[in-house]
Amino acid sequence: MDGSVKERLLAAARALFSEKGFDRTSVREIAGAAGANAASVSYYFGGKEGLYRAVLEEIWEELKRHFGKSMPENRPPMERIEGFVRGLFAFHAANPSLIRLINRELADPTPCFETVIVPHVERIAGILKSSISESVAGGDLREGTDPAIAALLLASMSNYVFLVGPVARRVILDPERSLEGLPEAILTVFRKGVACREA
Repeated sequence: MDGSVKERLLAAARALFSEKGFDRTSVREIAGAAGANAASVSYYFGGKEGLYRAVLEEIWEELKRHFGKSMPENRPPMERIEGFVRGLFAFHAANPSLIRLINRELADPTPCFETVIVPHVERIAGILKSSISESVAGGDLREGTDPAIAALLLASMSNYVFLVGPVARRVILDPERSLEGLPEAILTVFRKGVACREA
């Protein structure tokens, strides 16, 4: 029963925090959605912040496993870069509400930002930057490419369509267009650039 209550609280909190954010979600709402007593949040997690931290940790553990499969460290660097973009799209497509939760935390950080978000982002960014550096050294990417800026551009391009959701689909992309080919388009722009001549 303990595990069941805990799991229900985590699932309810994940949905509500994604929909409303940390500040606008109450313990009473979470407990009601989980079919549990409000006191159970304090019992299992030490309060709302502890539950929020547990939700973020759960999400990042999923991302860690996901990236472990999509960009394993034993693959060539360009394959890891490609795995990052494809993996991010696949994760967001399978978990459409999570981008709102992550975006809220990035835009309006809670105390969990420094202890949960930053270490996990540093790890993934480190793998991506080192993959870019190796690809430059191996001649797959242009000499002089700044790994930090290139990683930031890749992450930005790969997250943007999910961050702005309906606006990106309606205003920038054709609403009927499938997102299926977008990871490959992003990788093509990344690999080849779009300029025909030197600026």
